[in-house]
Amino acid sequence: MKGSTIWYLQRSSAVINLIYIGYVFYFIYSSELTFAAWNNFFYSPIMIFFTLCFFGSAIIHSFIGLWTVGTDYLTRRTIGFLSYRISKYADTLRSIYTVVFSLFGLSYLIVSLTIIFNNIS
Repeated sequence: MKGSTIWYLQRSSAVINLIYIGYVFYFIYSSELTFAAWNNFFYSPIMIFFTLCFFGSAIIHSFIGLWTVGTDYLTRRTIGFLSYRISKYADTLRSIYTVVFSLFGLSYLIVSLTIIFNNIS
């Protein structure tokens, strides 16, 4: 991917996350917080849509951030400061790291979708 595309995705996902969290906090502080109000708020169709956007945005944001950390710090040069023998396996370590955080992101998406769609009446 192009650097500018990644930059715009990272910034726009951060803005989406901020707006969502701000909207939830606005609801918490602007109304009487009861179970019925909370339930009606989160299971309204618009909030379900915003919650799906938030989860997708959070996954995109974290994937880009973790991918950047992996490509910046799991290289032969940076690992070579620790040990020359370990630095030979930098590409393998980076691949394992990418697979692990990708699996975490996928499981996060599956669990969040399951929670949202299993509770819709």
